[in-house]
Amino acid sequence: MTDFMLLRPLWLLALLPLIALAWYFRKNDQAQGWHTVLSPEIAKFLLAQQQPATKSNNFFIPLACIWLLATIALSGPSFSYTERPVASISQAKVMVLDMSLSMRATDLKPNRLTQLRFKSTDILSSIKEGEIGLVAYAGDAFVISPLTTDTSTLLNLLPNLSPEIMPVKGSKPTAGIRQAIELLTNAGYQQGQILLVTDGINPAQADSINALLADTDYSLSILGIGTAQGAPIKLRDGQFLKNNQGTIVVPQLDVRLLQDTAQANSGQVQVISHGSQQLTDLFNHASRFNNSQNNQKTELTTEQRNDDGIWLLPLIALLTAFSFRKELFFSFFLVFLLQPESSYAADTSIWKNSNENGALLYQDEKYQQAADSFSDANWQASALYKAGEYQQAIDLWADDTSSDSAYNQGNALMQLGNIDEATKAYEQALRLDPENNDAKANLEVTKKMKQQQKQQQGDKDQDGQNQQDGQNQQDGQDQQDSQN
Repeated sequence: MTDFMLLRPLWLLALLPLIALAWYFRKNDQAQGWHTVLSPEIAKFLLAQQQPATKSNNFFIPLACIWLLATIALSGPSFSYTERPVASISQAKVMVLDMSLSMRATDLKPNRLTQLRFKSTDILSSIKEGEIGLVAYAGDAFVISPLTTDTSTLLNLLPNLSPEIMPVKGSKPTAGIRQAIELLTNAGYQQGQILLVTDGINPAQADSINALLADTDYSLSILGIGTAQGAPIKLRDGQFLKNNQGTIVVPQLDVRLLQDTAQANSGQVQVISHGSQQLTDLFNHASRFNNSQNNQKTELTTEQRNDDGIWLLPLIALLTAFSFRKELFFSFFLVFLLQPESSYAADTSIWKNSNENGALLYQDEKYQQAADSFSDANWQASALYKAGEYQQAIDLWADDTSSDSAYNQGNALMQLGNIDEATKAYEQALRLDPENNDAKANLEVTKKMKQQQKQQQGDKDQDGQNQQDGQNQQDGQDQQDSQN
């Protein structure tokens, strides 16, 4: 970017002493030489020619140039940006869309397929971070889009999906889930979320899906499209789909089976039974495991202006050197002598400031070294976060009262497994900026994780009570037998 601004414009006030000094030297020059002994009338004619420059002028001109350049450099001229890393927590997501002929059932107006497109568009539009892939299935499953951060591409693909373009007719959601698992595994994600958008599955398919996900760290949520009563399937030619006996097919949605399948795989369920129904955030729910360390795949960045005043330093050094010509050689020698040794295998440079050198080290994935180089606290915290020094990153972000800083603290606390403190940090981020959608999404995650922990604790307590009751009953039976 080429737009220009001053980062510290108040430094321009340092030019005021220079103006006062210039006025002083000018007045002092006029008070020297023949002007002190000749009257102004005589001096006007005798001193009409240009006088040689005085010693004070020889001193003031380079001083003024150095002062001017130094003031401009200190005012922070900026005409470029550097991307600053921002910590983020993101999971990979895959949407599995049902493209079987039953999606043309008319219990939702105009049909289930149209509602699937509408709701899928809303879901994709709400995703702000992380990678997402798209799979469609009928009699077999096909990858419509691999994992990508470009949701606009997926939105452009949705209107073209229909049962008629599927090469194999039928309905095999198991194939769609299997394809989603392959996408996540091949991309290197150990954890992820799968969203099945379907108008129904049968018990055998539910068992197969549970078996596929049993040995993985992937959760499954389900968006059901349709009603329990069902409706005929109206084909493109206007006819209703019939089975081999000539009976009109009426597909019905088994909500209970969808709920059991999602619950078995740490997911949620929502059923769309009319078009105006609001969506819940099915992707941002508690994952099967609380440890989110493996979820970090992508990173957010924010642009921060560079302080380009550093480029004036060589010119200031040259002017200073020529102002003291006897020490010219020594000045050049001093510049190279003071260049720091490169202790890192990166293209750090004396002509770059500490933040720019830190950014180079960060790009080389030398996060600890980048943290040592950064002078900006936020940059340093981001590097420490990537280096796994979460508590140090939290301590640095604590000095910043912005919404982004609170959000980053929440992410670091999540990495440390401190869900309660992470919840407070996300809430603080939303108080500072109610439009912080990333903080909103992560806050929902922490709340559902706490809910899940309470539920698991309740289950453990219930199991313990049942065991205790059973033991008491057994002891009572043994005592009765001994008495007999």
